[in-house]
Amino acid sequence: MAADLATHDLVQQLRRVGLRPSRRAVEAILERGQAAVAPLLELALEVGSLTGPEPASLGPVHALRLLGELPAAEAAAPLLRQLPLPEGNASTPTQAAYLWAQEAPQIIARWGADALPRVLAVADADDSPPIRRGAAYATLSYLATTTPDLRGQVIAALRERLARDADPTARGYAVAALAQLGAREAYDEIMRLYREKQVDRAIMPAADARQLLLGAQPGRQLACALHTLDERYEQHGPYSEEQRRAMAEMARQQGLS
Repeated sequence: MAADLATHDLVQQLRRVGLRPSRRAVEAILERGQAAVAPLLELALEVGSLTGPEPASLGPVHALRLLGELPAAEAAAPLLRQLPLPEGNASTPTQAAYLWAQEAPQIIARWGADALPRVLAVADADDSPPIRRGAAYATLSYLATTTPDLRGQVIAALRERLARDADPTARGYAVAALAQLGAREAYDEIMRLYREKQVDRAIMPAADARQLLLGAQPGRQLACALHTLDERYEQHGPYSEEQRRAMAEMARQQGLS
């Protein structure tokens, strides 16, 4: 019991670490192994705090990322079932909410074949709204990246759901997943759905889908599932307010040039 409480306390410190936990803090949690999974999942699922102030709002993001470093496939369905996230009162998502929603499918894919049936169960659940089904479809494309042996099975599963999922939004995510994978064998059926206006083009325009499906390389976005923990923090953030202002200014200047 004392060990469990100590692990829980270590995980709870992620609410206060700010932009990035120290290497010492990460190692202290990960060395607890399976004992850290339940408290990490508990914190990762506190998605209501994602719309609050930092640093507390970043706690679920840190917990989510550390879960990806442990064998925790049982967390796949609970995580996907949090999507879509609560919107909060802001007109735009907070940094924490954006990162959590973007990375949950990538983190789940790190658990490989053990996660596949859990992801499919969420995709096929009667109570899964289109956004949640879409997140499951995106997760499948990441799974084919982290576990290449699953590629054929994943593409077949995506094509099956593309054919039967009548919602344009969910179909848009299925198309995006197949396109990112470069699933050329699905080209004809995808283009037909675009012609019949059965795909939400806001998720992926037909021209982008065509380019990816016929391209020689898979979509670069899928490589994010292969990032190490350090690479995830270095390339995805979170960033300080000063860094965000600088990046916004750089983007503005590039837009003017």
